[in-house]
Amino acid sequence: MSRGPAEDPRWRFARALSVALHPFAVLGALVLLMALRLDPAGLPRTAIGIGVAIAIVWTFVLQRRRAGHWQTVDASRPHERPLLYLLALVVAGIFWGWTGGHASPTSTGVLAAMAMLCVAAVANRRIKLSLHMASLAFAGVLLATWPLAAGGVLALLPLLGWARLRMARHTLPEVAGGALLGLGFGALPMVLR
Repeated sequence: MSRGPAEDPRWRFARALSVALHPFAVLGALVLLMALRLDPAGLPRTAIGIGVAIAIVWTFVLQRRRAGHWQTVDASRPHERPLLYLLALVVAGIFWGWTGGHASPTSTGVLAAMAMLCVAAVANRRIKLSLHMASLAFAGVLLATWPLAAGGVLALLPLLGWARLRMARHTLPEVAGGALLGLGFGALPMVLR
């Protein structure tokens, strides 16, 4: 008799890893770290903005899931994603303005993340890129000024890729494509300096 996913310890580990490295958590932590480094005086305002942004998106996600419009909280089916991308971009834009727009030290990073979401949204017509992989790769590259942190984050990419495949949320091309998307857009703020 085969066990269901919830009874499989490897599946449960994959799920726990996916929750811990969720794009909300990864990008939220990244913005807080960058604000701490670049603008310690603005950290409270940034933390409030991150908290409100995550609360808005998470409330929306849970509503979509509970109403039966989404199969999972990850918006796992390609047709579920356009609305998620739109909301994420609107919330990120409001956050960008809340933290000072172009005057904010984290401005370029936030704009790069928004550009990454735009590309993923356009690509969604052909491939459902892994936002988990994209956000972790993005964070790893942006943390390059902290080599140990960057190395630790980037070392988690293969494990997260395995988790997304194990849970059958993505295919190998979607996982690899998400990682490449994050690596490319993570480098954008450094190129634009």
